[in-house]
Amino acid sequence: MTGAAGWIYHGPMRAILWTSAAWTLWCALHSGLIARPVTEALRRRLGARFGYYRLLYNAFSAASLLPLAALHWWLMGPLLLRYRGAWMLLAIVLNAVAALLFVLGAKAYGMADFLGLRSARAAWRGEDAEEKAPFASAGVLRWVRHPWYLAGILVLWGHDLDAPGLAAAIVLTLYLLLGAWLEERKLVATYGEAYRAYQREVPMLIPRRPGGGGRADEG
Repeated sequence: MTGAAGWIYHGPMRAILWTSAAWTLWCALHSGLIARPVTEALRRRLGARFGYYRLLYNAFSAASLLPLAALHWWLMGPLLLRYRGAWMLLAIVLNAVAALLFVLGAKAYGMADFLGLRSARAAWRGEDAEEKAPFASAGVLRWVRHPWYLAGILVLWGHDLDAPGLAAAIVLTLYLLLGAWLEERKLVATYGEAYRAYQREVPMLIPRRPGGGGRADEG
């Protein structure tokens, strides 16, 4: 490789460092924009117009992935993790389970709330959207508390990885684990004992059939 790309990419370690730094910055920005002090300050300042924030936040989060994809393409190199032979079956299983968790999670969460459409409609009418959504524990949420976090981890590791892909998988896996832990604290603060009882019954990331026994919060 020559020119600027050759200066950036001098082997897997350089690609890992650059990609790790880029994804860490993205994760920090992604979390910072949705942190409670930020959202509460914006809610006070914007009033009913704050209802658009979730929708705009999701749009920005998706758009901000484009430069990261470009960086990955620029740093692309030899594969470090490859699924071949019988191991390809493992990759298929990981992605199939992830797809199922995404679909079942979408049914359980309510996509209008997740995407910000409900709050945006309320803002359009000049109304304040209800901040506290109803506590949901039906469907796949009876088996695992955070199906989308688990699905994300499975997708990250369910395909061949070169150096930037491996760096992204490591950083994002840590981010998802941290995100699940922070989400747990937020949900306990929001729903109190109802969520603590739910934690005792349903594992956080390792699915278990309802009534399977054991301490759920160990998962």
